Amino acid sequence: MRRRVLAAVAAALTGLLVLAGCSPSFRTDQEVRQGLEVRGGDEQVVRAVFPPPGRGDSQDEILRGFVRAGAASDGDYETARQYLTPDAIKVWAPEGEVVIYSTSTPLTVNAKADNAAEISTAVEATIDTNGRYVSAAVGTRRAMTVEFARIGGEWRISNLPKEFGRWITTSDVGGLFRPYTVNYIASDRRALVPDRRWFARDHLPTRLARAQLQPPPAYLAGSVRNDIPPGSRLTADSVSVSDGVARVEITGRVPTDQTQRENVWAQLVATLLQDPTIQGVRIRIGDTSLELPGVELPVRTVADVGFPSLSPPNLGRPVIRRGANLFILPSTSIIDRDPRRSGHVDIQPNFRSLALSADGAELAAVDPDGQGLSRFRGTTRYEMAFFGTSVGHPAYDTRGYLWAGAIGLDDQSANRLWAFDVRSDPATSDPVTAKPIGAGWLDKRLVVEAKPSFDGDRVAILHTAVNGKDPRIDIAGVHRGRAGEPVRLSEPRRLAVNLTALAGLVWLSDLTLATLGQRSGSSEKRRPHIISVDGEEQALAEAPTATSITSTGGERDIVLTTSIGSVLSRAGQQWISLGTGTDVAVPAR
Repeated sequence: MRRRVLAAVAAALTGLLVLAGCSPSFRTDQEVRQGLEVRGGDEQVVRAVFPPPGRGDSQDEILRGFVRAGAASDGDYETARQYLTPDAIKVWAPEGEVVIYSTSTPLTVNAKADNAAEISTAVEATIDTNGRYVSAAVGTRRAMTVEFARIGGEWRISNLPKEFGRWITTSDVGGLFRPYTVNYIASDRRALVPDRRWFARDHLPTRLARAQLQPPPAYLAGSVRNDIPPGSRLTADSVSVSDGVARVEITGRVPTDQTQRENVWAQLVATLLQDPTIQGVRIRIGDTSLELPGVELPVRTVADVGFPSLSPPNLGRPVIRRGANLFILPSTSIIDRDPRRSGHVDIQPNFRSLALSADGAELAAVDPDGQGLSRFRGTTRYEMAFFGTSVGHPAYDTRGYLWAGAIGLDDQSANRLWAFDVRSDPATSDPVTAKPIGAGWLDKRLVVEAKPSFDGDRVAILHTAVNGKDPRIDIAGVHRGRAGEPVRLSEPRRLAVNLTALAGLVWLSDLTLATLGQRSGSSEKRRPHIISVDGEEQALAEAPTATSITSTGGERDIVLTTSIGSVLSRAGQQWISLGTGTDVAVPAR
């Protein structure tokens, strides 16, 4: 493509930037737009602007220029539309699916006829119309054929596939899109459960509000609900922001129940306040302002509307096993010359896969033959009722249940996931039996690890074929009974689609997990990967001998156990030794 000279005018710049090729120019957005008010003192939004078609541009230049101009950040795509004929402008849906391709794999354009060409690229990920980020499998490609026509002697695109939205590079994503949470109400209690979506940063209040009005995603169906009246939509098709206050006007039935009103407020406030331009929210349903007794408008925090806040549990201390002895996990190996015993009973090395309850008072482990579980409390081991074979790594949740995968026996042979009610002291109560958790999608699979999220409303599951092959990670909502017991799971959403040789699983936050694996089709060695509930993946430094992964906090507190009997802790982009150890157990949280 011939070189072009662009002027980039920005309030923060005093000079003129000259950019070559199809690079965008940048300016700070001073204009106040509907749903996109800039609040004084905040960092200004940087806008990407691309050049229009040049005189005499070839079909190749027109097609490439159109694709790049689709990465504009103003939400109007005025420049991109200049590459199209009037009829093509009517067909193009720029708010449709976004295809993300790498700058290391440039676009390929091949002529198909005198007035047609195909453009193709390797796909890294997509963002659908609901803001769902989906990592593409390695080797995925996308192709699009367009037609051209002459307008005033210049080539323009006259026909586009109806499903085409925009193609942007991996380097464009951070400037155009950001991840945000959409919040739902837990089905069995009053708590917010987040889902993660990616939205363009222009007209953000409107995008967030539209997403919040939609039903929960399939993987959370039944475990959460949306208390905003079903079928509601934005009255003016946008959210206005003035003096830092967002005004959300929607259609629908006005809730008469005060608890539901509080829930509606909590959902919209928690979601909209992620926009830094918003300091408060007002809600109007139909002709009625949504109000609560004693609550001053606008609402500025979720606490203002009386929505309960959950107190964090009193957590125990992480422990490390060396031989049969359990010690407090050290922060560095240097101060571990005189390790502190944890106070737990010794657990022989042939009991594997330790799990620790939230309060740190109890541990669980898989029995030496792999066909059962034991609980360890005080100085006593308690053998749990036999419930299946090929028992997976156990995990406590924060509500008093112990989860484990296993192949059920006899008439329960189709069951693959189980839970024990361990809220009572085994020394003073009858032995508890495992209850199956319904998840038909795990049929003929083997659950290696099932890790409930911090809130217990979701669970991430690492499972394989019965022969141990085809490992995969899925996340699903948890349906609970009246007593809080896990009953069944929603349909799953797959994560880590580009990873193989998976091992280990841990929640790092409400929205992120970590696992060990290798990128499909690459020669890289095993390493930890951070994966988010929206499908995004981030690789950390290699750790080829790592066999299990956990965390004492978040991303910065990842701890690895290795095949050579050492424990590694994350220190920036490196792994440092915490000394010897065969297991690390962190309290459920």
